[in-house]
Amino acid sequence: MSRALDVDGPLGHFAERLLRIELPELPADRLSDTVSFVCRRADAIPGPLRLGVSALALGVNVSERVVDPTAMTNALRRTSLPLVGELARMVRSLAFAYVWETWPGTAPDGEPEQSS
Repeated sequence: MSRALDVDGPLGHFAERLLRIELPELPADRLSDTVSFVCRRADAIPGPLRLGVSALALGVNVSERVVDPTAMTNALRRTSLPLVGELARMVRSLAFAYVWETWPGTAPDGEPEQSS
């Protein structure tokens, strides 16, 4: 089940798509680091919660076989429905915290701080 939480698994793919939308100017290396952080943190949560996150990630993965992955990501990031939107909220909260803790000068769109 933890395979669902790998960087190259359903959670990693979803996190990357979500962050490309939420932080479009985040450089590729920072995006990769952020997705890795999100996946590591998700894999480190206690068993029952990890099972729930894995199930959500797998559910999204299955849904994306029927619905366009970008459309699914956009729907999940906009919904306020309980459970349905939890995966996007978790990824967003972990990723945003990581980005602004690691690179505090990052702009709201993910653009790195410009050196003078």
